[in-house]
Amino acid sequence: MSATSTSSIALAVAAFSAGCMTCYYLWGSKKSSLTSQKKIISELNLIPHPEGGFFREIYRSGAEPMTSMGGTDLKGELMSTNRTPSERNVMTSIHWLLNDDSPNGWWCSNMSDHVHYYQAGVGMTYFIVHPDGRFETQRVGPNIEDGDVLQFVVKGGCLKACHKAPGDFVLIGEAVAPGFDFADFRWVTGEELANKVTPDVFEAVRIYVKPDLRRNFEDYYKANKNA
Repeated sequence: MSATSTSSIALAVAAFSAGCMTCYYLWGSKKSSLTSQKKIISELNLIPHPEGGFFREIYRSGAEPMTSMGGTDLKGELMSTNRTPSERNVMTSIHWLLNDDSPNGWWCSNMSDHVHYYQAGVGMTYFIVHPDGRFETQRVGPNIEDGDVLQFVVKGGCLKACHKAPGDFVLIGEAVAPGFDFADFRWVTGEELANKVTPDVFEAVRIYVKPDLRRNFEDYYKANKNA
């Protein structure tokens, strides 16, 4: 990776850390006026997300967030990968909120590493199937004494689903490197999942297979292009 790309990653991490501090002051403080998920959705200008819930892209290396509609922005900071086409933005970051109306993140897979950061609300349980078939669960949330973690890495190539804990909402930050591109993303079918895990695990987590597997991602951006 070039020195420019390395510098971009450092700036991105600094920007994301600043965002986490903002979330602490907004939602960690008892004096905060942002007491409902509706206000959070409004204040962060979140829109519906294809994987469920609401989101906003807040960082794309060297580019204006959201303008590339989930694809690589060739005007931004780029790095080379072994994918086709090969160029990706160095890093991206989003806010992602799930609530009772949309409590699930459906089974999917992405080629890039994802770091999930707890930001506000209740916890989130992640279900991961690693390339070697190992099944893992991890809860990201505020209750560290009960086993929650504040951040959780999912390596590229894993299968992933998640579910919001009981409560109004959960707000998660996701940093992705190489940067998110829908070309690197796919839904996981029930058949694929069944072939990767044991029958008892499959029965427990099959409810997180997305009922509609159409790749209509751009529709979400176009429907909210003025948001």
